[in-house]
Amino acid sequence: MEHKSSWVEIKVAVLPAEADAVANFLIELGSNGIVEESNNLSAASPRNEGLLVLKAYLNNDVNINSCVDSIKNYLISLHRMERAFTNQEPELLVTEIEDEDWNEKWKSFFQPVKVTKNIVIKPSWRNYWKKENEIVIELDPGMAFGTGTHPSTRLCLQALEDLLEDSPDIENASLLDVGTGSGILAIAAALLGIQHVVGIDIDLQAVACAKKNSAVNAVAEQMLFESTPLYKISGSFSTVVANILPQTLIDMKDDLIRHLAPSGYLILSGIIQERARDVIDAFRSELLFKKETQEEEWSCLLFQNKTC
Repeated sequence: MEHKSSWVEIKVAVLPAEADAVANFLIELGSNGIVEESNNLSAASPRNEGLLVLKAYLNNDVNINSCVDSIKNYLISLHRMERAFTNQEPELLVTEIEDEDWNEKWKSFFQPVKVTKNIVIKPSWRNYWKKENEIVIELDPGMAFGTGTHPSTRLCLQALEDLLEDSPDIENASLLDVGTGSGILAIAAALLGIQHVVGIDIDLQAVACAKKNSAVNAVAEQMLFESTPLYKISGSFSTVVANILPQTLIDMKDDLIRHLAPSGYLILSGIIQERARDVIDAFRSELLFKKETQEEEWSCLLFQNKTC
């Protein structure tokens, strides 16, 4: 009887601006997480120079062919106009993995990682000895994208840490995390001292994942996660954070600003550097633009409400 591999490795070459969306799609298909590489899919593919390679692992069951077809169709449809300008085409590589202990091997990809000056992200199966002043967030790769390793998430976490580090009234501060995903930004805010944190996401699976993660990190009592759309959320917050695609941020501008308390801060990330100026121009007419931080191809923007 022919042996059938239990796992299939999916490698996808994508534009940096597409990485979050494609990773989310792969996770929704059943991958427990995503490994990101900055090299080409293969040495024989010079057209893919500068693209990111995302690796996902799916069960090699009766649905695998359908999953692969779905990925191909999604890549073709995603950002078709951008690819027309760059002459870069989606490429996908499917490989069966021969490893009876693949679950343990897959876990080996994920190690504790220091993502800011003081914040460390660790999976539950890794031991980590916390150093003085460090904040350790336990977060397993799961069904909601956002494990803290993507540059846009790291930039957001660092901006949040810098903002709250010297806050004189942090116990009375509040935060709204728009598009919370795994809840990592909301959880970080709670561990940094904010007592009232709200995270929203239109994906019910993400909301469930964020609730679970907040409980694991012992901050569930000071947090509220819900699937309510932003325009239906009431109240204002001293900090609003959104790590989403640039055009979505621009489209949500009025609602994001409406939820800012007087002198409140708005942190925007998920922005490819080429689009940063578009986002700045969209928001600076109503907010004070404070600064832009960058990592790799990504930008994070900090604004402050002009209303005192």
